[in-house]
Amino acid sequence: MATEKEQLLQSFGEWMAFAADLGKYDDRFWNQSVASGKWSVREVVAHIKRWDDYFYEEAIAKAEAGLPLTVKHLDYDEFNEMAKDYGKNTSRIELTAQAIHSRERIILAIGRFSVERYEGAYEDADGHPFQTPQYLKDFIWHDQHHILPIKRLLHLRIEEMSLNGWPALQTVVYDGWLLRFAEGYTKRSNSVNPLYGHTLELDAKIRECEERYAGQNLRTVFKITPFSQPAGLDEELASRGYELVDETIVKTIHLSDVQTPSFADVWLENELSESWLDAQSIFSGLTDEHRTATRKMLLQSPLQKCFATLHENGIPVACGYAVIEDGWVGLYDIITDSGKRNRGFGEQLVLHLLQWGKEQGAAEGYLLVVKNNKPANALYDKIGYSAKYEYWYRVSNVIGR
Repeated sequence: MATEKEQLLQSFGEWMAFAADLGKYDDRFWNQSVASGKWSVREVVAHIKRWDDYFYEEAIAKAEAGLPLTVKHLDYDEFNEMAKDYGKNTSRIELTAQAIHSRERIILAIGRFSVERYEGAYEDADGHPFQTPQYLKDFIWHDQHHILPIKRLLHLRIEEMSLNGWPALQTVVYDGWLLRFAEGYTKRSNSVNPLYGHTLELDAKIRECEERYAGQNLRTVFKITPFSQPAGLDEELASRGYELVDETIVKTIHLSDVQTPSFADVWLENELSESWLDAQSIFSGLTDEHRTATRKMLLQSPLQKCFATLHENGIPVACGYAVIEDGWVGLYDIITDSGKRNRGFGEQLVLHLLQWGKEQGAAEGYLLVVKNNKPANALYDKIGYSAKYEYWYRVSNVIGR
């Protein structure tokens, strides 16, 4: 069993993996504020790096050398402003490498501490106690304080792109909630998305949504994400008898990590064709009504699109759809003929769509996969996708509530 020291160092080291992954995103994301009026991602990374340097030089290295600690109370505002300026004037690649190095040397030094040195009570330059375990605990908290808003910024943008990537036919904006309608085809396009705030009384607001969906002869569906507002909405819907269904994982991938497809017999079309819709309808078992709704939804999308169909001996065996937005390629409706599965066709289809995305200038990818779909999750994990967040639906059991 790991000691407390080993556990703390492991948690303290999680920042390095996060920073390494963060460094793969583009400068536009790094220059974005984590929230209105807050620091940019770049400034946050520089902030953590400079504090790591300060504590290493003035505390950790001194303790390892058996010298008096020189760490002391600083003017935090002045220190942080200098860190922000440093971040603005350092390239993303260089800043990423420096942030990892600064954290790594602290971990290596503390790892070399004897039990006595690690547990020893030191005095800083102001005469206050300094203990290594408490320092680690404080800065593990500090890391998460900054990491969580960055994750939220990234994940909320993916959520927005996923709504754009699989559009509805109509959207009603209602007190920060998006009510989407698409003639009943897919919960994604016929659900309430409570993303952007909440000011009305909750009971009346839910009832208004139920009435609007009942007017379309639809059961009311809520999409519950980490961003749903108010925070207790999921519990409220559960108490009203709304059923939890279709737990889903949102996964992303850096396209720089993706291998090149090896299977060549694929059609890539920039516009929706009847042949692609035929394959999708047959493989998915779409009704005529759902096929019509799919055509309407995809034809009205203003995003750059790719409709891919993989063939074996001239016969379609897999198909899927991709869209480009803000340097991301999103994949939808990836499906293989049920009689042709477990032969690598799905993997090659995905690789072709990701390759298309790279050729159009995309650097990142995302997709949505039902949590209990083990074959699909295994495929996407093999390709290199990693889980970012989860969502699910709450579905009313009758029309009108």
